[in-house]
Amino acid sequence: MNALEGRLADGVLSNLVQYLSLNQASGCLNVAAPTVGSGEVYLVRGRVQHAVVGSLVGRPALAHLIAWKQGRFSFRVGVVPPTFSIDLPTDQLLLHASYEIDVERRRPGSNGVHAMPSPTLLVEPAVVPGLVWAAVATAGPIGEIFVDEAFDSLGHNPRLMPEGELGQLVQAIAGHFKSTVDQQDFLARAEAVLAHNGYGRVEE
Repeated sequence: MNALEGRLADGVLSNLVQYLSLNQASGCLNVAAPTVGSGEVYLVRGRVQHAVVGSLVGRPALAHLIAWKQGRFSFRVGVVPPTFSIDLPTDQLLLHASYEIDVERRRPGSNGVHAMPSPTLLVEPAVVPGLVWAAVATAGPIGEIFVDEAFDSLGHNPRLMPEGELGQLVQAIAGHFKSTVDQQDFLARAEAVLAHNGYGRVEE
């Protein structure tokens, strides 16, 4: 693939990342905007492996860059990422970025474009299936319904669950079990799932 360069507009960077992914591109996508700064997105064989802008690294950095509506981009082929901060398929990655952009744009006083956001960290993709397993192992097939109802009560999508509300999710699921024994059994399994995915004990 030859080097690419051009001007940013709304949605351009997201489409460009998809294009580079489909073409199995490897290199560095540099993004720069006057008075705002610059950032980089690194791809290896079509997979985004690292993003950085200012103090943000990984998914929050990519979301911040994708929100830019002006500036320029250039793609340098073959540049190796200095580190690896992202490990998600492109479609999931862009879905996370879209969610984080939406959260930032809804924040009071935010212009939604160039403000450096406080990262909205989302739970790892394996956590929700793990919690479904914990609920089903305790209550049988109805456990999956408990998880769905807990998400509905919190108003969140299972693929876009903020880490800060993980404790509320676990407690909401546990609240569907009628006996204290079943609640404790579920919570023990859920804690094992969270520990396996790098989370400590999650309190409400």
